[in-house]
Amino acid sequence: LLRLGSFVQWEVSGAVVRVRNAVAVGGKADGVAWDGAQAADPSSLLERVSRGEFSSPDSFFLAREAMESSTKPGFDQLLSFRAAHGVNLYPHQVNTVKIVLRQMKGRALLCDEVGLGKTVEAGLVMMEYLLRGMVNRVLILTPPSLLHQWQEEMAQKFNLDFVLSDSPEFVAAGPQAWTRFPRIVASIHMAKRTEHLKQVSSTRFDMVIVDEAHHLRHRNTLAWKLVNELDKKYILLLTATPVQNNLDELFN
Repeated sequence: LLRLGSFVQWEVSGAVVRVRNAVAVGGKADGVAWDGAQAADPSSLLERVSRGEFSSPDSFFLAREAMESSTKPGFDQLLSFRAAHGVNLYPHQVNTVKIVLRQMKGRALLCDEVGLGKTVEAGLVMMEYLLRGMVNRVLILTPPSLLHQWQEEMAQKFNLDFVLSDSPEFVAAGPQAWTRFPRIVASIHMAKRTEHLKQVSSTRFDMVIVDEAHHLRHRNTLAWKLVNELDKKYILLLTATPVQNNLDELFN
């Protein structure tokens, strides 16, 4: 059925199969109509299903989830909450995710106090875009000491694999590493180096997340220039101290 581009819910009663719900691209198959009509002899179809000639149940339900996600492009119903694992969501986090998606269009400063879950908020926003196919390439920029923490959080809480900029496979790929890997956690200090700056800034990223973003408070620094020049659609800047001395820093 998946090969026909069809997603259906069957009701089996005796020798009758009735299609209760269907989203069909392929029209009819095996004499079963998509409009709720009955098939008098469904045995051959059921036998083929039992022999595994169609996709497995796991594949079917996974594809159905993907179809449901693709038909909900708006953010009235959020999908990321179901995709997160072991995350206890708090009202302020749910509210933040909704505001960033609906009002700020995925470009925002997340300035919660330390320990209130900015990483989770950023991950949820990212997942909303990933699940809808609106984001594929993601770059996370952090201080060197937080590389492994971000990689672990994304893997454990969102089941997403990110390559580290200091990993052997990334280093071995050379300058092409920035375009080769779709999800990267990189040291901002490494990315702003002369040998990396041009390649990073010319690479298209659907989403950029910058942790400890108060390091971007001065416009004349290489870190600020790097993030400003990145080819990006969505960007989240995370910092618990958006203003340290004056409002010019917040503006920057």
